[in-house]
Amino acid sequence: MISSKKIKTTCSYCGVGCGIVASVNQQDKVLVEGDKDHPVNGGMLCSKGMNLHYVVNDTSDRILYPEMRWSKSHHLERVSWDDALDRAAGVFKSLIQKHGPDSVGFYVSGQCLTEEYYIANKLVKGFLGTNNIDTNSRLCMSSAVVAHKKTFGEDSVPISYDDIELADVF
Repeated sequence: MISSKKIKTTCSYCGVGCGIVASVNQQDKVLVEGDKDHPVNGGMLCSKGMNLHYVVNDTSDRILYPEMRWSKSHHLERVSWDDALDRAAGVFKSLIQKHGPDSVGFYVSGQCLTEEYYIANKLVKGFLGTNNIDTNSRLCMSSAVVAHKKTFGEDSVPISYDDIELADVF
């Protein structure tokens, strides 16, 4: 689907919340650029954000259809979406009936968009009834947290990003 529509969203790589603008070009490839109107990053992106479109467009290692094993001794085989979802729902249902909702949990990617985190949290907390959900965003940023606490005494960026432009030395 080729679209000239530009969609404003948030970069998914860290907790800073940089604004990005995504669009699709004539070759049906996703393009990403910094949102110049966004108060957090003013159009600038780090190296991860600037290269987000490469990740989105590369499907060489992406799962494109459901596969499952009928038991541990079976090989993975391609199945329909209905079969995969029915099986997953059945396993979750049986675990929750036997051991309660806190017997299941989700550890989701730090590469999700905000909207995807919202859906995952609705499923886990609202539908399955457990708070057992975490992302590797927290683990990934733990080294930055320790560095900020040791250097500045707290886990937060010590200045406003606007101050960087006003500084003589940084």
